[in-house]
Amino acid sequence: MTTRESQACPVPRAGVRAEPPDACPESGPPRNELGPIAPSYDHLHRIDLLAAARETCPTEPGSYESTVRAVFQAAEVCLLNLARLTDRSRKAVQARDFATASRLIQWSMGFHRLLRGLGRVSQEVQSLCGTTPRPGVRTVDIAETAGCQSYIDELRAFDDEVRCSLLVSDPLTVRATVATRSIDDDLYRLLHGVRICSHDATKWESDLSGVPLPLEGDLNKLLSTGMLADAVTWTELDPSTMHGEFVALHQVPEILTAESNDHLELAVRDVRSRSLSRAASHLAVCNAVLGPMVEAQRVMAELLATGEYHGFRKNLGPASGTHSLAIKQHMFKDLFKHFWNDVSKWLGPVGEGSLEGTIRAIDADRHRDSDSWLRHQVLHQAFRLHHTYQEWRHEHLHMPRNCLGSGGTKSMIGVSDGPQAVYKMRDAANAQPSLNALHQARGMKLTSVVDCSPLTALLTDPTSVDAELMRVVGEATRDYFPEVQEQSYQQFHMGAAERMP
Repeated sequence: MTTRESQACPVPRAGVRAEPPDACPESGPPRNELGPIAPSYDHLHRIDLLAAARETCPTEPGSYESTVRAVFQAAEVCLLNLARLTDRSRKAVQARDFATASRLIQWSMGFHRLLRGLGRVSQEVQSLCGTTPRPGVRTVDIAETAGCQSYIDELRAFDDEVRCSLLVSDPLTVRATVATRSIDDDLYRLLHGVRICSHDATKWESDLSGVPLPLEGDLNKLLSTGMLADAVTWTELDPSTMHGEFVALHQVPEILTAESNDHLELAVRDVRSRSLSRAASHLAVCNAVLGPMVEAQRVMAELLATGEYHGFRKNLGPASGTHSLAIKQHMFKDLFKHFWNDVSKWLGPVGEGSLEGTIRAIDADRHRDSDSWLRHQVLHQAFRLHHTYQEWRHEHLHMPRNCLGSGGTKSMIGVSDGPQAVYKMRDAANAQPSLNALHQARGMKLTSVVDCSPLTALLTDPTSVDAELMRVVGEATRDYFPEVQEQSYQQFHMGAAERMP
């Protein structure tokens, strides 16, 4: 297993931004009473370790094997966090602090939701790739991983505590709570959460077991679970915060995005070479893999309270206002641009035809023969991919809305209005000419805005409750972080060349 000593200041790899020397843990990043203050997004989420874990046992990019490994690595991060949450829940039950225990169980439910999503990806990828268990091909189970074993150990201790503290010592209270109370009661919410987590665990364990994986070696070594454990714990703050969960809900998308980007790059090449069946397959994997990435944002939106975020915001440093090379630069810029440009060229009008006519013919003829269906599938998966991107952008907006608010609240890198900046980024991405032309030609919505909608008018009215709450959050944030309001804008620089398919 990899130790922290053996991974001191890892050597940067291709496609991974190098951290400046003072960003290495051994150099001692600045600290406050909670713990280290991250000097960058990469350091906060330990992108270097996630990349190293991916490269330790190389697989062919965009292959079935690489996708299964990414799914299991994302599951390992979830399980390590579930183990930590379960330990904290046990201690809260032991102290009869049911309010804290129920809150932590809600977070556990969120990670179970992510694991359910990862289980769905595993099953879908097996089906897409036609990979079934057969003689000579090993199958792997999630229970083999170090993270799953840690979670089982913590869950066993948690069950013992609940049994002794509640079921045995106070059975009448438990019975009355379950029979008569609802989710406004802390103890009921705790017990109900236990039931949901227990039931969900049996599903994701099933979906992540018996998975064909034609790679030799111990599963923990193939997944680099030691490095993943370091990535989860290296910048951990005071455990009373939800900082660890915040980091995990970024690390899971980073792992999945790296895998999705490889499939998207291959899809671009396949569209160029008119290898349409391969393009459709890679796009379908992209869409499957990105599902839990969207879900991670939703879990954070539902569970991370404004005050909890404010509690560790200073420790995020500039990471609060930036995003990663894999997500912001490659997925939403480089590969996004190349993909839609090449799809546009593939569908470009021939002679006197029009793009609209070409797309209409593809849709109308999809059942005529196998070639027509294949062309339609590539088009369908392309539009589905953009919708998935739109979903992520929509969920990502919850963070600045819920934790920064309106009224000119600056981000940690000095962006003058956090929510408005994110809205502008979304709109700028949708302004790409080829993307616009294709959506217009197919008659598909490009944005998440409904013109002249009475519902939108109600919700966006300056006097709406939502608008008032945004102002309240903004006032509280500016009062709590007055020094941030004085910061000048720090340009987000990318340290790597454009990814060219």
